[in-house]
Amino acid sequence: MNSLKTRDLNLDLIRCTALLMVPIMHSLDHTGLYDQLLYSWQNRLMIGIKTLFTCCIPLYVMLSGYLNHKKQLSARYYLGIVRIIVIYLICGTACLVFEQLSGIAQRSPRELLSSILNFSCCDYAWYIMMYLGLFVMIPFLNMAYHGCATKRQKQLLVFSFIALSVLPSLLNLYFQIYSLWWTRLYPLCYYFTGAYLSEYMPEIKPGKALAVLLVFLSAYSIFFYFHYDALGASLIGVYQDTWEIYILSVLLFVLLYRLRLSGLPAALARCIRKISDLTLPAYLLTWIPDSIIYPLLMAKVPAGAPRYKWLLLTVPFSLISALLMAQLVDWAYRPVGRFTAALAKKPFFADNISLDSRSTQ
Repeated sequence: MNSLKTRDLNLDLIRCTALLMVPIMHSLDHTGLYDQLLYSWQNRLMIGIKTLFTCCIPLYVMLSGYLNHKKQLSARYYLGIVRIIVIYLICGTACLVFEQLSGIAQRSPRELLSSILNFSCCDYAWYIMMYLGLFVMIPFLNMAYHGCATKRQKQLLVFSFIALSVLPSLLNLYFQIYSLWWTRLYPLCYYFTGAYLSEYMPEIKPGKALAVLLVFLSAYSIFFYFHYDALGASLIGVYQDTWEIYILSVLLFVLLYRLRLSGLPAALARCIRKISDLTLPAYLLTWIPDSIIYPLLMAKVPAGAPRYKWLLLTVPFSLISALLMAQLVDWAYRPVGRFTAALAKKPFFADNISLDSRSTQ
């Protein structure tokens, strides 16, 4: 972990923003929004909210590209996977214990083990499955990225992945004329975009970046309303691999990075850094409070607009509860963290010798 003196607070803010978006995104699944005709002003407003907050996962992955694009193939690099796996195991076990005790589901010992191994212990564990694969590929992705000798070549690399994974959603708006085979590559598209932004972040004032984001979001919301005949079900298709989410994610990343945070009170800066450190377990553990509050909300409040105002209570409850549990996970992980830190000082890891160079000796 970087020291407080060298950490970029804007990057911590991006991670915190992505975390905040998670319970908001998940809350929308329980409002009945997707069963509505979006004629009322509340429902039209939800078009923009759903679209904007779908940027949560892209922000995480772009941040990975921004921070990890210089990582090399080495034994020390792969030691970093320990933290991800251990935190996942702790959080996954907590979710399964809650599931068993609450009666949501009753699994056999074999099913419990299987759910951990296949990332079905909670609905949000799919991200860990995706990110572990990305983690394994990162050194090789970096070879491809830094193998591009010029800015133009790096732009072509990023655009190639846009063309494969994001562009189909735009070109197929009216009828399918473009292959969908490569759309699942969208995490690589966001990773390379984050790597590119680490080198060529646009010089733009925060106010202008915010204006561009709001204009695009408003324009897309209007387009969505008329193009999809105000069908809430069509919002399900607003996903990380669609063109509008890619554009919004890049705009939001640039906006948050360009915010001037030097004048923030020290206590608030520490809070942002602390929350940033807890985002991984907090993301997974939001499933527990979500599983408590949303069945109650759905049983007692009619679908649609009547539920929207309750999000002002349910989302903070979910987020704060998850952060408190994440702190417990962080304390539980610390002995493992100290062990891996000591292991990293051993010659095999401390030398950080490239694995490909060892293979030639």
